Amino acid sequence: MEARRILIKLGGGLITNKSKLCEVDEKSLERCAEVISQLANQGFHPVIVHGAGGFGHLVAKEYRLAEGENEGIKGQKDAILQIRKDMLQLNRLVCSSLINQGLKISSHPAHVWASGVGPDFSGTLVASDDLIQITFGDLVDCPAPKEFGILSGDHLMERLSLFEGIEVVAFLVSGVDGILARPPMDNEKPELLSQWNINMAFDGRHQSAVDVTGGIGLKAACGARIADSGIPVWIINGDKPQRLLELAQTGKTTGTQIIAAQSV
Repeated sequence: MEARRILIKLGGGLITNKSKLCEVDEKSLERCAEVISQLANQGFHPVIVHGAGGFGHLVAKEYRLAEGENEGIKGQKDAILQIRKDMLQLNRLVCSSLINQGLKISSHPAHVWASGVGPDFSGTLVASDDLIQITFGDLVDCPAPKEFGILSGDHLMERLSLFEGIEVVAFLVSGVDGILARPPMDNEKPELLSQWNINMAFDGRHQSAVDVTGGIGLKAACGARIADSGIPVWIINGDKPQRLLELAQTGKTTGTQIIAAQSV
């Protein structure tokens, strides 16, 4: 029987305090792990990508690592080692949260199996029907002259959506219900876009002071390309992870469904 795979992105801002160095949000991570366990118990096969949040973005921003090697910036090589160490620490915490729910997992750090950045990065992860596979946005090797760069978890989502049996793709974000028409203002109810396609505009500002991979705009762009392949794609509020369960069970929930441009 073909696995009923559900591809899940746990955003870095959801499972960590993105503005503080290496501080995990234990309660949020535990809530997400509980729902992922419920999915597995109901016959779904989760595949998980997690972001970096405060375990990667802050140091990467300081040393401009997303730009690649720059001989004028001292300490880049040490910063690379530090980020990889910190990301492995975060990954251990994510894995432990799932193991504590009785799940069998397999971790695949991206810097081990992938190289290059963007949607056309090199590397392949082979799907498993027995273990819940986990990978994460990471600092990877790149061809010269760049030498290294940051492979976004959103681009990993795009690649892993090619696994056979993916029934739905869900990006879990923090603080919002999905894609908003514009950033929420004081005393104003945010306007949630229940559906979005690549031809629709929205004000996708992100925290450029701490985010080095593109924020909600990159999620939307990657999601749109996945949707073009015919797979349902959603951006939902990870602070309310039961919505992920509802989505898997019913095919819809509160959030933003990203739809293929040709279906509009």
